[in-house]
Amino acid sequence: MPRQETRQQTIFGEYTPSLPPVRTTDGHIVEWDRSRIVRQIVEETKLVETFYGYKGATEEAAQEIALDVEHKIKNMGLKSLSGPLIREIVNITLLERGMVQYRNVSTRVGTPVFDAHLIDVGKGFEAHDNANLQENAETSHKKKADKISKEQYLLQLPPSLADHHLSGEMHIHDLEYFGTRPFCQDWDLRYFFYYGLMPDGNGTKASVAGPAKRAEVAILHAVKALGSAQTNFAGGQGYYNFLTFLAPYMEGMEYDEIKQMVQMFVYEMTQMMVARGGQLVFSSIQLSPGVPTLWQDKPCVYKGKVWDGSSAPHRTYGEFEREVRLLFKALMEVMLEGDYWGKPFNFPKPEISIEPDFMQEREEFNKAHPDLPTYQDLYLMTFELASKFGTPYYDNQLPAYRGAGKGISCYQCCAYQFSAVADEDSDFDKKLFFENGRHFSMGSWQVVSVNCPRAAYKAEGDDARLFAELKKLMDVSVEIFKIKRRWMDLIRSNSRMPFAMQRPKDPNTGERGALAVDLEGLVYTIGVVGVNEMVQHHTGKQLHESKEAFRLAIRAMTEMELYGRELSQKNNMTIALARTPAETTGQRFAVADLLDRRYHDAAVKVIKGDLDYSLPKLGKVRDLPIYYTNGTHVAPGANVPLTKRMEIEHVFFPIVDGGNIFHIWLGEARPDPRGLMDMAMKLCRNTQIGYFAFTRDITVSLRQFHEMKSGKKPVSHTAPSDFPVKV
Repeated sequence: MPRQETRQQTIFGEYTPSLPPVRTTDGHIVEWDRSRIVRQIVEETKLVETFYGYKGATEEAAQEIALDVEHKIKNMGLKSLSGPLIREIVNITLLERGMVQYRNVSTRVGTPVFDAHLIDVGKGFEAHDNANLQENAETSHKKKADKISKEQYLLQLPPSLADHHLSGEMHIHDLEYFGTRPFCQDWDLRYFFYYGLMPDGNGTKASVAGPAKRAEVAILHAVKALGSAQTNFAGGQGYYNFLTFLAPYMEGMEYDEIKQMVQMFVYEMTQMMVARGGQLVFSSIQLSPGVPTLWQDKPCVYKGKVWDGSSAPHRTYGEFEREVRLLFKALMEVMLEGDYWGKPFNFPKPEISIEPDFMQEREEFNKAHPDLPTYQDLYLMTFELASKFGTPYYDNQLPAYRGAGKGISCYQCCAYQFSAVADEDSDFDKKLFFENGRHFSMGSWQVVSVNCPRAAYKAEGDDARLFAELKKLMDVSVEIFKIKRRWMDLIRSNSRMPFAMQRPKDPNTGERGALAVDLEGLVYTIGVVGVNEMVQHHTGKQLHESKEAFRLAIRAMTEMELYGRELSQKNNMTIALARTPAETTGQRFAVADLLDRRYHDAAVKVIKGDLDYSLPKLGKVRDLPIYYTNGTHVAPGANVPLTKRMEIEHVFFPIVDGGNIFHIWLGEARPDPRGLMDMAMKLCRNTQIGYFAFTRDITVSLRQFHEMKSGKKPVSHTAPSDFPVKV
């Protein structure tokens, strides 16, 4: 006789003996228990309240769904069950009932075994997406985590917002960290020189160091602070006014000793393979050849004291002009020498500040110290470095819109600009004097880039509609920013950003010190991609080909800038418009538009790159050699002289206030440094370009341990023996 089916109640809950036991993802085998599904649905669908503001499933609804799932499984006649399989059936049932939001928070995130294997051997998912990652096991681990996290956050977003990203209308940068971290941060070294170093942010896991008393300890604290910050931020980490704040520790040192300190800093920064995925810390330092006027009379902060005449004798940064000049010289010499093989140091990026303060010599100081380099000498060294390796980036603070001397301003993390202005910050003066630990912290919560060419495709030649489409994309970006802010409030309330939110022990009062990062002061950045292709479709000409196209680009960016200010006030958030530095975003948008039938024919006419190669492979692979031009740049392949590019691109710098860059391509040439300097200083004085870099193509032989000269690259029939470095 067939066995009679019975349903029993046990201490484990209700189960049906005819169903096989369940293999769980946490490593156990348990009996079937329908009540587990009920609990799962009730508990997990509470997330729709967190993410969307809707109500979760009721107990009654969950019971009904669970019973339906049980019947489906029985009818399948399965020999074995697993937790993931049951969840799949639950999700299908939710979709059948039209409960899409419940399904989105109840589904699994993961990756097929085949895809995971490809990641392990350096192929597949985003294999070429980040040139800073090394081929190692940590990179494989990071990419698997990235893939899962990106899937998770797209599921957590309202479907309409996720679709904007997935369809290529916009790009949420560092999506893998969207729910857990701000984007990037520029730090005030005085904070660590006053409070000391607490790498974990709360002192529970790592040892806590008091304020550095010696130069070498100050150097190591500066290094480890940036490394530690990478655990809480998705993007780059940097220091503004680096040498001025470091200088008091070098007081009276001989030059050789100062150079040794600088060399230690550079090597530490380029040998710590500890950042996300086992890469170097993506870092930058703002460098001035002397003490800026703004800081000349401000009290020094170091060795755990503010040297304002109260807790320590009165000493100002202006007293350390000698040390700043020697630090600058030493840093340039170390970077010119390169590493043991003669390779360039890629980090920290030296951001050379071209300021009004240093356009004329301080003659009295030079007469008193004839053995020290002048500002011109020091600036010339940076152009020697640019000629040799293309390493420095130049932060031009001469144009009036940069407001040099009236505030704090810096470029950081691939050309994003941050500033603190006295007129907008009521605590500005208190921060200058480090009053009660107040200090400058500048950075971005999140970057979302918009697909400008697609806005043009939709506008169909109508100017007003084009501007409306761009503003719609900005509106969507703001909705994404609001969700970011709400989710990050959850992270903050659960103490998941300890380094950024640390409040160390004050070395003088014993009380809790100031918060490390002013999170409310971080900006939200909207990046623009493909402005050149946008106007090309709209007018039939590229930026460099007609005044009509050029004027349209200016008007469109101005409309976006003004609308960004309006959105900032309306939503109580600071929105900055920026040129997107990520080349992969320009590629992703181009591929997305070719894949979409609505935009394919229009996109084919303006997309840059190798279309002949890419079109037959469309839909089979994503990594194709096609792209939209970054930001407001002239197309890289346009046959126009440098002066013409400069004439066009410099106009956008005051408009794109969240960051921009002007590229000067050197190829493999090694131009005369004085010629470079003369040209660059004319650029600084006569244009509005706020940030620029010289780019050299360099090939380094890993077998012969040196840079290969043009036309002398070795040929290998086995493993590659050289690699190109675009610096």
